[in-house]
Amino acid sequence: MAAMDVKKATDSLTCPVCYQIFKNPKYLPCHHSYCEKCLEKMQVQSKIICPECRREATVPVGGVKDFDNNFLINRLVDELILKRKVEGETEVKCDECTGEDPVETFCPDCTMFLCRVCNEHHKRSNRYRGHAIVPLVDLRSKKEDISVQPKPKVMLCKEHENELKYYCETCEELVCLYCTVKEHNGHNHDTVKKMANKQRSELKDITGPVEGIIKDLSEAHDKITDMGDKIRQQAGEVDKKIDEHYDKLIEKLKEQKEEVKQRLGEIVSQKEEKMAAQLEEVESTQTQARSMKEVDDAVKESSDEEALSAKKQVINQMKELTDKYKKLDTTPVESNNIKFYSSKVQLPQFSQLIEGDLSNSKILYSSGYTCEGGQLQFKIITKDIKGHSCSLGGGQVSVQVKWSTGEVTTAQVRDNDDGSYTTSFVAKQTGEVKLLVCIEGEQIKASPYIVVIHKPYTAIDQPSKVINNNGQMGKPWGIAFGRDGMWAVADYGKHCIYVFDSEDQLIRQFVCNGKDHGLFSGLIGVAFDSDNYLYVADNGNHRIQKFDINGNYLLQFGVEGKADGQFSSIHGITVHNDRVYVADYGNHCIPVFKTNGEFCLTIGSGQVGDPVDVAISSSNHLLVVDYSHSCVYTFTLDGGYVGKFGTKGTARGQLDHPFGLTVDVNGFILVADTCNHRVSIFDQNRTCIHCFGSNGKQKGQFKCPYGIAISPNGSIYICDNHNSRVQIF
Repeated sequence: MAAMDVKKATDSLTCPVCYQIFKNPKYLPCHHSYCEKCLEKMQVQSKIICPECRREATVPVGGVKDFDNNFLINRLVDELILKRKVEGETEVKCDECTGEDPVETFCPDCTMFLCRVCNEHHKRSNRYRGHAIVPLVDLRSKKEDISVQPKPKVMLCKEHENELKYYCETCEELVCLYCTVKEHNGHNHDTVKKMANKQRSELKDITGPVEGIIKDLSEAHDKITDMGDKIRQQAGEVDKKIDEHYDKLIEKLKEQKEEVKQRLGEIVSQKEEKMAAQLEEVESTQTQARSMKEVDDAVKESSDEEALSAKKQVINQMKELTDKYKKLDTTPVESNNIKFYSSKVQLPQFSQLIEGDLSNSKILYSSGYTCEGGQLQFKIITKDIKGHSCSLGGGQVSVQVKWSTGEVTTAQVRDNDDGSYTTSFVAKQTGEVKLLVCIEGEQIKASPYIVVIHKPYTAIDQPSKVINNNGQMGKPWGIAFGRDGMWAVADYGKHCIYVFDSEDQLIRQFVCNGKDHGLFSGLIGVAFDSDNYLYVADNGNHRIQKFDINGNYLLQFGVEGKADGQFSSIHGITVHNDRVYVADYGNHCIPVFKTNGEFCLTIGSGQVGDPVDVAISSSNHLLVVDYSHSCVYTFTLDGGYVGKFGTKGTARGQLDHPFGLTVDVNGFILVADTCNHRVSIFDQNRTCIHCFGSNGKQKGQFKCPYGIAISPNGSIYICDNHNSRVQIF
């Protein structure tokens, strides 16, 4: 009998469900096999879920028995059972009779174990003539030299119960003789022997790659096994590093714990030292007061002479006591306000000791947008009573928003786990808003924080007012605001300056055409400094003149020319930090002067084309409107080039020969887009967020807007040049 590893064979021929040797094994459609009885137990209604691959199989109409038989497993099971009998591992009984006589021989041709009586009958029977009967003792002693194979079982047709002696190649199944003339009539079929020879050849070709597959799988098995070993080795190394890391972390935490406790000890020691000094002073005064009480009691019991003699001493002692008592601080100089904050997120620092409260926390306004409907965002930076920043979160922070209507709402607060908190809310109303910030139930010193909410620029529609000086205004060009809401307009056509108050009422005007001091020729730009002095760009006379608010001439600087400090057709001007920035159209640059007329530097030479107006951005950059290039340049205040935005055109964000610009308190840039007859508004990222106005004479329309300025209350003043008016939005 061929060698067979009984243990391996037993494992491979064991049903995965009952863990016994297969009994009548059946194939599921997924090609996994189970005992017929096990499949019956697994059946739920007409479905079976394969325990190995979880695929669902539909039970045939005839039941589990109609699943295909696994003949290969059956063959191997028969071989295993026979091997166990031959090797004496299982009890052997006679296969021919039902007697109890011991088995003495084995017929390899019949695969039958025989007792003594049946063995004699077997020898004498013509049916078994020529069979080589082997004594069981010899078989077991020489089992490796004797070929013993289980006799193939006769396979019967399920339909006709006849032996399956034919194979239908058309249907690829074994059939009986009756099947060949009925269901398989006209199909390609032949005897099992002939078809087997043919099919074995085809199967050999089909199964040819299996050896290569086995080799590949063997190599894959080795690689996977090797990788498993490497994974375990690497895991061991990582595990060691984890231990080392967390051991160090534990040590660090222990050190931090000791540091925090030491800090606690220092705080307590400092507090106790101050308290001890205060207590000593109180006790000293207390002793002096008791002594004074004893003196008082003694005086009451003394004689008149003694009382009069002690009067001066008593008065002096009492005065000394009273003075000392008045200076004495009887309130504890320290408090028990020592807090411990811990965090669950930050490593390796889990905690922080805070001395006192967090009333010194600060509010940082970070959204840069204060228009109705926008999202306002603030950051709260927590600091302890001594101004030390907190590095951990975990505090109880609340923010209430008190609107101008009196309504109070609660803002959202996010703990950033780094000692800071972000709060945000939607600006649903215009007007003044108060933020009340509380930490641990106490309001911080910076609270309430006040924010003013304005209407958004997208809400601009019609002007609230139009100023034309009773129809006497000529060609308003430059416009600027001074202190207390006062504003001035340079009228190019009338060689005149108009000055208005905060209620937009005309309070004075200078009409001076000429070349002498205090006279003008072609007024364009105006600006105020921090002292409310007025600077005028006298275009025709190529100079800057300075006046007080009453129109009194103070000084002038600049002459016509191309050298430093000289001008050629100056336009817009602005004053910032005692510096006067001038848009020199003819010299294609921005000369800068001190307010006393002293020349400082030149900005933009060789970079700008035809500058017509200047302004200072919220980030302290110089903005320059270039008329010919239809754009806005940005420079640092010392002349460094930063960039530009805007291109020539009519689309949103494009400009057509702009003349004026200004910047509001939130950093939005408003440009008088002259030849597009509109105002374009850009945010801090230089993105156009809104445009308003069109070509025309109606209110809200423009005909070449030039100068533009923002009032203290946020209103927009625009010099509508060719319509001879100022429109206020």
